[in-house]
Amino acid sequence: MSKANLVPRHILSPRIHLKRAGGYFELEMFEQADRELRALPDEEPWLKKKKVFQLAIRQETGDWLNMEMVARELRLEFPDEEDWWVSEAYATRRNVSIDEARKILLDGLVIHYESALIRYNLACYACVLGHPGECLDFLKEAARRDQKYKLMALEDDDLKDVREALKSMGWDSELA
Repeated sequence: MSKANLVPRHILSPRIHLKRAGGYFELEMFEQADRELRALPDEEPWLKKKKVFQLAIRQETGDWLNMEMVARELRLEFPDEEDWWVSEAYATRRNVSIDEARKILLDGLVIHYESALIRYNLACYACVLGHPGECLDFLKEAARRDQKYKLMALEDDDLKDVREALKSMGWDSELA
């Protein structure tokens, strides 16, 4: 991309650039969405919105390295928001390793002890790493906090090795 294409030709109000970025994103025109985002100021309230959008673009394009970096920035700036812990772990799993992703979520669980989302993701990682007991413990805790994780667990490919155990616990009949 040439320097002339790094930002839109005409800098308009941040609201307009954000709206344009959203339109380009919906059309899966990610380079154009990124260009619009670069026109946003690097100050609040625009900076967080820009980073959240960039995170979504990196995820959609499979750019795990840059997704990991943006997610880490969001996690460090907003540690009280569990989504950024999960997003960083998601990208780290794909860019580095599942063990490193697991460490991020375990650190996040210290801050977000009641998080069903973090527990669910830790269950997935435990299952993939071959620890079915740990997996089931995390799943039970996630489902105790939010019942939606029962259905998700029955459909998640990461959890295929414990699917029969979940059915024997009656998770499939509870959702019928």
